[in-house]
Amino acid sequence: MTLSFKALSVAAGLAVAVMLGSIADHADASDKATKKKGKPAIGDMVTVPAGKFIFGPTESQKTMELPAFSVDAYEVTNGQYAKFKPEFKFPAGQENHPVVEVSWFEADAFCKSLGKRLPTEEEWEKAARGTDGRIYPWGNDADDPDKCANVSEVGVGEPLPVGEFEKGKSPYGAMDMGGNVWEWTASYFKDDQRYAILRGGSYFEDCSFSKTFSTIRSIPDDRKGYVGFRCVKDAK
Repeated sequence: MTLSFKALSVAAGLAVAVMLGSIADHADASDKATKKKGKPAIGDMVTVPAGKFIFGPTESQKTMELPAFSVDAYEVTNGQYAKFKPEFKFPAGQENHPVVEVSWFEADAFCKSLGKRLPTEEEWEKAARGTDGRIYPWGNDADDPDKCANVSEVGVGEPLPVGEFEKGKSPYGAMDMGGNVWEWTASYFKDDQRYAILRGGSYFEDCSFSKTFSTIRSIPDDRKGYVGFRCVKDAK
């Protein structure tokens, strides 16, 4: 029996709806479990108050001042991104892993769709570092696999679900700002405007790359399996 084009279209639409519903169910279940543990839910933001902070590596530190803003408590997940872009595919069971292989432009579009934006590198660093000039989001103690969301040291070689390393949270409660995946920022390399700046380190390196001032650069249309992002918005 040959189905009509209209019937096929209806069937395809139902399949997409079921897929999105399944993603939402997984995310909702995960959020409930996260809340029980006293953590922010996926999609929540934490506030970074206005004021001064120390910016940059030890040899070139300077004091800067920023207005208040909010930052995503977690890196944007596969499940969140799939709601924005239904054709996006990811491995089963990884709804709450950070989304990767997204370009700067795709990350920027996602943030804007929610009334948010990518953070500047200054905002990203303050959200990770606080005001005391700490080396890592959790303090000044050296590479610590119990705090750094960097899984190459335990032999997995891929990102873990967001929020797994609670001891590594920033002074404002932002998770995974040291490791898991590098994160796009809105800033561009000042000496060559072809390159966007990324922050935070990833599973692809050891935790020494996860310092609050660690930086790499990439062309904005590049996509890597160790690069994700999170969003910010101005405080009301």
